[in-house]
Amino acid sequence: MPMGNEKLTSLGKSILEALSDVVFAVDANYNFIYVTPSCYHITGYTADEFLNGQVKIKNLVHPSDYWRILRENYQAFKTGSVPRVSEFRIIKKDGTVRWVNIYWTMVKDEDGTIRYIQGVMHDITDKKIGEEKLQKSLNELKILQSFSSELSSAMTIDDVAKAIYDHIIQLLPVEGFFVNIYDEMTEQLKGLVHVYSIHGRRVMISYPNYRFNVRSHQIWVSLIHDKKPTYVKYSGRDIPAPFNLFIEETNQEGYLLSAPMLSRGKVFGVMTVQTKVINNIEEYIPLLEHIANQSAIAFEKVRYFTELQESEKSLRQAYEELKKVHQQLILTEKTRILGQLAGGIVHNLSNFLSAILGRVQLLKSKVSDESLLKDIELIEKASQNAGKIISQLREFSKPRTHVNLVPIDVADIIEDALEITKSKWKDEAELKGIKYEITKDFPEDRLMAITNRSELREVLVNLIINAIEAMPGGGKLTLGIYNVNGEKVAIYIADTGVGINPEIMSRIFEPFFTTKSEYGTGLGLSIAYDIIKSHNGEIFVESELGKGSKFTIVLPASQQKVSDAIKKSTLKESPRKLTILIVEDDESVFYLLQDIFTNLGYRVLPAEDGKKALEYIQTEKFDIAIIDIGLPDISGWEVSKAIKQKNAQIPVVILTGWGLNISEEEMKRKGADYIISKPFELDGLLLVVDTAVQSIKR
Repeated sequence: MPMGNEKLTSLGKSILEALSDVVFAVDANYNFIYVTPSCYHITGYTADEFLNGQVKIKNLVHPSDYWRILRENYQAFKTGSVPRVSEFRIIKKDGTVRWVNIYWTMVKDEDGTIRYIQGVMHDITDKKIGEEKLQKSLNELKILQSFSSELSSAMTIDDVAKAIYDHIIQLLPVEGFFVNIYDEMTEQLKGLVHVYSIHGRRVMISYPNYRFNVRSHQIWVSLIHDKKPTYVKYSGRDIPAPFNLFIEETNQEGYLLSAPMLSRGKVFGVMTVQTKVINNIEEYIPLLEHIANQSAIAFEKVRYFTELQESEKSLRQAYEELKKVHQQLILTEKTRILGQLAGGIVHNLSNFLSAILGRVQLLKSKVSDESLLKDIELIEKASQNAGKIISQLREFSKPRTHVNLVPIDVADIIEDALEITKSKWKDEAELKGIKYEITKDFPEDRLMAITNRSELREVLVNLIINAIEAMPGGGKLTLGIYNVNGEKVAIYIADTGVGINPEIMSRIFEPFFTTKSEYGTGLGLSIAYDIIKSHNGEIFVESELGKGSKFTIVLPASQQKVSDAIKKSTLKESPRKLTILIVEDDESVFYLLQDIFTNLGYRVLPAEDGKKALEYIQTEKFDIAIIDIGLPDISGWEVSKAIKQKNAQIPVVILTGWGLNISEEEMKRKGADYIISKPFELDGLLLVVDTAVQSIKR
């Protein structure tokens, strides 16, 4: 199409001027030689301003694109090749920026010389804005996908906070952000994690104890109750509470943009970002809402995971405790069952051994031949040793429901136990050239425990002997006492011996379990365990191979002061010749008793069962009665009650192979004055009978 001084047809000119796009031509010096009036709508300049040279290419093209366009046109005039389409920005006369594209063509003379370049300029600003928005959305989507992926793998609060920070700075122009958890019960927001700027450096800090009331500011009411995002503008040092505690004072303006963190429709907390952007703040709200809600789910997951870990830890601890309790129950059940079995065995063995030991001691009193006497003494010694085992079995098997527990000076019992075992750790040791160091770790204030003197002493004696035997070459034995929270008294016995193998540690309190080969019965520690349990106490053991063992007994404490030592009554013998009622169903024991008391000059009334005994009570007069509890027809207790009803002054001695541990008050209530356990020593039996005889009122 001809340009410059060439005439346009009226039709062609009308068509060009009617176009919304700008048609133009420039010469080799970049001077406009033609432009359509539509240039005003796109550039803000009139056609005359272009044609008169008032519009320079350098001023029209955006500085960022100018040199690129200049090079393209230079190459076009130099090589005769022009780009088909160019896209760049222009600056309108009013200073606004628009995007345009130009379709270029070249006009040449017949000899091929370029006369001018002509183009059609089209405004593509709306298209470019749409593309930028689309690209921005794609970038945001990519960042949000990465954010969601990181949140899904976050396992701690710090992991979630780091994921928020790493991604929020790519989406929003933030200086810092704050996450506060909402407590619905107290209507308070409490600090979870704060990331803010201190002297240009971003710092992440947790404030678990920082709280403020939701109703302290309208902004929080809107966030929590209306569940709507909101923002406040601050200027200079005018920073709203509570953020003025964390944000540095500056001379710049900015915004605090907050969004509720929603999870399953409920407000988990509030996320607030600090930004110095002051234009178009509202366009950031949807992004912040998305980040806040995603973060709420992540924080809740972390909280549940943490609670799950704590629950798992608690369950593991509970399981371990349950295992201990289960082991304890197994041990208790073993003890109960074996105790029942042992009880029957003890009863029968007690009768047999009573007859053997009694006969041996009777025979001993009648023999003068030294060699024969030595043999009898060996039998007696063996019987006595067997009697000790029977006693241990009885202690293990008998119920301890009636044990008499009173306040006792613990140190006093330990002293007794040491004195009883002195022959073991001093006399025998010195003969063997072995030395034991005995150390007492007692507090200044004497402590009292609710216990039974004889039974606790038995336990301590057993533990001391075990400790000495664990140190065959000598060593240190420490006995100590200490207070446990004012409610318990602990006694410990520690040795420096061989220690206990961990593999058998759980079995040491089991009945009949022993590591002493044929020399041990395996009842000592099980009886100790049973005694301490019956005293409402506990017994524990710690041990390390090659370094020693430590047994600890814990008993209920008494607030009572240490009492005076119990005075032991002296026993006096009485040679009176009286009538004695003997009620015993075991023939061997009956004939032993009959021979003993007949030889001592007593008149004996023999009764093999309860029925015969009741007949004697009604028809005969007697001074004293010895009654076995386990009669074939009725209980020996019924016989003793019948005697007391007839004559309360008659002393009643109870014989039992079961072993009894009842209080004196209960014994009297049942009609008995004395109790002797089988197998009995002859001297012990006579001492009890003589004591009973001395109590008879004539």
